[in-house]
Amino acid sequence: MSDQSSMEGGIGVIGAAALLTDEPHLAGTPDVVRDAPSRRRGISIATRGRLVLIGFVIPALVVYLLMVIIPSLQSVQLSFTNWDGISDSYDYIGAKNYEIILNDGRFWNAVKNTLILGLGSAVIVNVIALAIALMLDRLNHAQGLFRTAVYLPALVSAFIMATIWKYLLNYNFGMVNGVLRDLGLPSWTRDWLGDSGMVVWVILFIACFTLGGNTTLIYLANLQSVPQELLEAARIDGADGWKVFWNVTWPMIAGAVTVNMTLAMIAGWVIFDQVMVLTAGGPGFVSETMAFFIYKVGFGEYRAGFGSAAAVVLFIVVIVSTVGANAYMRKREIQA
Repeated sequence: MSDQSSMEGGIGVIGAAALLTDEPHLAGTPDVVRDAPSRRRGISIATRGRLVLIGFVIPALVVYLLMVIIPSLQSVQLSFTNWDGISDSYDYIGAKNYEIILNDGRFWNAVKNTLILGLGSAVIVNVIALAIALMLDRLNHAQGLFRTAVYLPALVSAFIMATIWKYLLNYNFGMVNGVLRDLGLPSWTRDWLGDSGMVVWVILFIACFTLGGNTTLIYLANLQSVPQELLEAARIDGADGWKVFWNVTWPMIAGAVTVNMTLAMIAGWVIFDQVMVLTAGGPGFVSETMAFFIYKVGFGEYRAGFGSAAAVVLFIVVIVSTVGANAYMRKREIQA
């Protein structure tokens, strides 16, 4: 009994020495005693790491709250007022702004244009970008060159790109009409930005041209991550190119389709730069989108309360459509 007590006492002395000298590897020290300082250091390091992360996040969070969240909540409040955007005071008028919106033909024309640009750009951009990505994926030479050429339009801001297209599409001295005249096709020339029946489709084309670069690269990255073993196995089983794509490649890139469709829809809903530069909503109000309509009535016509109500409606449209489409496509991913 005395020998056992002496052994336990010796272990206790060794453990205490290890703790005091910070030498956890002393011979005869139990594992529990040796691991105690390292556990304490690990907890301390982890805690410091979390504090550092919080320190980086808090400034950005404060800026985001001040610049985005609080103004957004304030716009909901202002949507129930008749504020003109300048005066110090305003009156609460209830849901009158929303009632006016429901009966405003100009607003519903903006909604129609936004739907055309949002859904149209999402579908067209994704179809063309996927086709280009498939071609780039099969290239054996100069793939980097063509990839750079495809991505270059995405490097130019929407404002600058719209300005370039404005000069190209000018009726009198634009290059598009100039080329048509040189080719002996003067009847094909159009006032591309002044034709009320065509201007929305011209803006759609320019928006697709701007958005295509990022979408193509996302598809290309996912195509190159598809396991070649699956493709080879499908070909050995006798599947042709279309069956290989539909049954192997398409399910494997389902995540990229979801991401690209969501991003393209959001970009289409909030198109502003192109409309501002190309047409300023004209001719008349024909080419106005919801984003431009909000800007125009809020800052141009000094109807900030009405513009805030329209902004709330736009927010609801974007959230409902994006969440719904995303949920549907996520379900397709799971099934795939």
